[in-house]
Amino acid sequence: MNSYMLTFNTADVSRLRSLVAEVEKELALVVSALATPEGQLRKTALETTWSNLINMLDLGPEPEMWVCPECKHLCMVGATRCGNCWSHLPAIATKAEAA
Repeated sequence: MNSYMLTFNTADVSRLRSLVAEVEKELALVVSALATPEGQLRKTALETTWSNLINMLDLGPEPEMWVCPECKHLCMVGATRCGNCWSHLPAIATKAEAA
């Protein structure tokens, strides 16, 4: 095994989450069509492989975002500066902290 590490920016990770969801929907359609005993073996292998891939990607939940009050660019909750205009961002509570 190699030691290469994939790195993605926030937009790429968000797109990757969307692609994973799309593939999961398509896999559900394919898996439902595999009603034969041989199909069930393929289904189990496919589900196991997909589960291993998702676990390895470890994407986690989509980060909470909010709009910069200065430039209206999306920023992650908890950021101290806007990644677009570099304005100082006020501290706001995340949904988890507010609960």
